Amino acid sequence: MKKILVFFVILAVSIAIPLAWADKAAAGNSVTIRYGTDLPPHLAPAVGQHWWAEAVTKKTEGRVKVQMYPASSLSTQAGSLQNVLSGVADMYMLSTATYRKFFPITSLNGLPGVGFPDDTLEANTAHMNTFLELLRRFPAAAAEYEDFGDLFFYVIYSESYLVSKGKRIRVPADVKGLKVGSNGIRLELMEKLGAAPVTDIPPTAYEKLQTGVTQATFAAISAFHDFQLFEVSDYVFDVPFGAGGHPIAINKNTWNKISPGDQQIMKDLASEGAKRSHIALADLNRLSWQEMIDKGMRTTATKDERKLWEDEFKILWEDWITRNEAAGVKNAKEIFNFWKSAADREWAKQ
Repeated sequence: MKKILVFFVILAVSIAIPLAWADKAAAGNSVTIRYGTDLPPHLAPAVGQHWWAEAVTKKTEGRVKVQMYPASSLSTQAGSLQNVLSGVADMYMLSTATYRKFFPITSLNGLPGVGFPDDTLEANTAHMNTFLELLRRFPAAAAEYEDFGDLFFYVIYSESYLVSKGKRIRVPADVKGLKVGSNGIRLELMEKLGAAPVTDIPPTAYEKLQTGVTQATFAAISAFHDFQLFEVSDYVFDVPFGAGGHPIAINKNTWNKISPGDQQIMKDLASEGAKRSHIALADLNRLSWQEMIDKGMRTTATKDERKLWEDEFKILWEDWITRNEAAGVKNAKEIFNFWKSAADREWAKQ
């Protein structure tokens, strides 16, 4: 009996020591992810990302440690793509509007007139799922992210609306001669309509409107609340001019250092992280619109006015298809129709 007992003790120790060494090795090989965003932690699109970072660190028991760098403290958006590719940043909330030339297909969400409604969780989820399905269905779209690790986390930003100071805007001719702030394809639209485009983003919009650098600017309706733009403007035109999309890219080398099991944990938690952001964003959008109504700032387009804008949008749609076909994307029209049909279905539910 004593011999048997000694045998099992020795066996237990012989098993425990390698396991302890393995645990130590795992702890020593933990991966730290430097994850940057442009936004402060409390703003709606960032809420779920910060939750995700904490959840991943906890769920992987520290094997994957996610350190958040909010408010451009790791990188600005302008340098974020290159910084993720080079490893200066491990993850970043990229903007497809900012990198339209790098993401010519998946920046489709920024085209005016093909965006999704954004004041319900269901619509925001549909937008996200359509983006991820776009990557699965169309190889040309997926190829835009082949230099990164797996893309599994996507957070929407709201449709952009035109806010103006001193002049109420209703039809395309109303922007002629105005200094209008924006980024992405909206700048091209404004130039075509005779406005003077000024590169601008919501965090800088307040000062530019206040000082006269711009007389109007495009921003998500939630940004009017977050950045108090109503203090320096008079009107908000309620025709949507294209959404923002935030694919959250991860450096490929960083991704490959993570075990398949922990990669799956990261993917599984991303859906809940996105959901938390999208709930916060939908709530904020509804609040922001109500604020604009209460202040008498909302300008609602008539059917005929919307038709004038849609005629201008269609030119951009055809140009998008033509550009991508010229770049070798033979099914560009199919991709466009796939996206717009999904968006139209969500607007029909409103």
